[in-house]
Amino acid sequence: MARVVGIFFCVGVVTLAAYALLMHDTEQRSPVGHLAYRLVGNFGSGEVLFSIPAIISIVASCCTDAATLSTLLFFWLAIVVAKPVERFIAAIRQFRAERSSTEALLTVGTIVRVDHPDIIRVKLNSDTVWRSNRLFTASLPDGTQRFVLSLFAQTQGTEVIGTALCVGELARPIILPTSLVCSSHDDEQTKEFLKNLSGSDDAQLVGFVVENSSIGLIQFEVSGRSDLHEGDVVFVWIKGQDIFYQIIDAKTYEETFDQNPRGTHVVQAAQLGVYTAEEGFTKYQWLPAMNTPIFSASSRSFDVPIVGDREVEIGKVPSTNISAVARLDDLVEYHTAVLGVTGTGKTEMALDIVREAVANKTKVFCVDFTGDYAARLSELGPIFPSPTDTQSKWLEDQLFEVATGKFGAPEEKKVLQKGVDKISSAAEEQINDFLKSEENYLAIFELAEITNTKATLRLTELYLSTIMRWAQANRRARQILIVLEEAHTIVPEVFGSGFDSDTQYVVSRIGQIALQGRKYRVGLMVISQRTALVSKTILSQCNTFLTHSLIDQTSLSFLESVHSSQHARLIPNLGRFEFLASGKAIKAERPIVLRRDFDQAKEDASKAVNAAPAEKIEPEALHEEVVDEAEADQDRSGEGPRITQF
Repeated sequence: MARVVGIFFCVGVVTLAAYALLMHDTEQRSPVGHLAYRLVGNFGSGEVLFSIPAIISIVASCCTDAATLSTLLFFWLAIVVAKPVERFIAAIRQFRAERSSTEALLTVGTIVRVDHPDIIRVKLNSDTVWRSNRLFTASLPDGTQRFVLSLFAQTQGTEVIGTALCVGELARPIILPTSLVCSSHDDEQTKEFLKNLSGSDDAQLVGFVVENSSIGLIQFEVSGRSDLHEGDVVFVWIKGQDIFYQIIDAKTYEETFDQNPRGTHVVQAAQLGVYTAEEGFTKYQWLPAMNTPIFSASSRSFDVPIVGDREVEIGKVPSTNISAVARLDDLVEYHTAVLGVTGTGKTEMALDIVREAVANKTKVFCVDFTGDYAARLSELGPIFPSPTDTQSKWLEDQLFEVATGKFGAPEEKKVLQKGVDKISSAAEEQINDFLKSEENYLAIFELAEITNTKATLRLTELYLSTIMRWAQANRRARQILIVLEEAHTIVPEVFGSGFDSDTQYVVSRIGQIALQGRKYRVGLMVISQRTALVSKTILSQCNTFLTHSLIDQTSLSFLESVHSSQHARLIPNLGRFEFLASGKAIKAERPIVLRRDFDQAKEDASKAVNAAPAEKIEPEALHEEVVDEAEADQDRSGEGPRITQF
């Protein structure tokens, strides 16, 4: 009876299957056909069809032995439920597939170390496939699979260890055993990952952030053979923003592994900040995380800076197309120092600032005892206010008489004061005409015939004090820039340098311009080769510094308080036409290394001035009776020199 039931069951399943196929071919949406298909799926499986004859056979052959019957039924149940045969066959197939897949993926090594975050070390099968900036796939110990970018490789005993940066997670995991790394390089995909990490196309990976970094100064380890130089700009991509840094130093570093140490370069880069065409570089208030990738900015194209009406481009940021911009009003009114040894380009910088100031209707009064300014700025039509040669010689001689006269030299001082008052009156007339004129915006003060330092200082102070008095009387009527070329001869550091009290007082009078000038729109631009020789009263009031190469330790120590100790160390390494700019006038909130392009025309003009003998351009003659009248008082008694207070 059981056999008949089994046969009818199988015939019924076959009939339903035939009906389901028929309805699928003729009427796919028939509900009866769908019911037949579901019934066949449930009752026509191998477990059901083969169980009927198996159970009938077991019962028929072992009906008298209950123990054997139970054992066989349990065995069959285990085969139906556990499916050991199918599982064994599936395991063999999977093994073959994994082996062939792994071989096809070109496994290159095994992960031996993970440096959190995002750095892995790989024991390579061969270093020939581990070139910089190649894309690989790594199966990490935490179960994730990530794309990694090769950085460098090194030898450790008999093994080669590669270092890679994790750049992205696989959207679809592949068959890759844990801790293995396989090649998956694709140029387009590599560029896409670098774009995601850098926020820009064609970015070049040059390293990754290492320990001891800070907000203002990061350190990064160079990856591979990156072509970097001092002053180059690099950047990181943080929260959708480019944060720029400038290389200011580098050092060799030995990274210790289990066996062979690895020599590398660790670079120091000072923060420039976030760049915009309107504001230049502004500070960023945080630092990148450890192992953050660093990219070179040399391939970037930046927005052209917006230069306002009273702004001027003063240089370019190395390795970029960014022009640095300075605010002319801040250069003038908040005082500027242009420093550097001979031949670094500081005078050319000063001349360009003078030209821009004159073009913007700023009155410029240059104190120049070198004779260069008259020739180099002749196209601006300068005037030359100064005493006559006779008066200059008389003042020089009279100062000598005061210095060598009897104790106190009362008579000599009275004569000196008389003559100085007359010269001062003439200087006031010259300065008044210059500052009121709408035609002349450049005046050059020269004293080529004077060799006495005290006479030079006295006449310079006389003219500068006259300018200051005019500015006080005509409050903020004009913007005035006073340029002190070779400032150490005009405003020397007098304290502790052997200068007498009169000279110290004269220099302090000039220093009052730096202290009070901004109230009256009077500013200074100080040009010098050494800060040690220039009055610290003057330098301490300068809000903008344009520092070219300097090598004396006194200057470098002073500039540590102006820039930073790290920036001060790079100053001796600055090349020709390179300078460190910082201060209120610069559109960069942190110190920045800039470079000026070489200009052959300026080079030729400078050589022409140095080659040709200087021609003395006579100022408008003053009345000789000024000296005569002063000499006529030689025998009269009187008090010492009087210097008018502001």
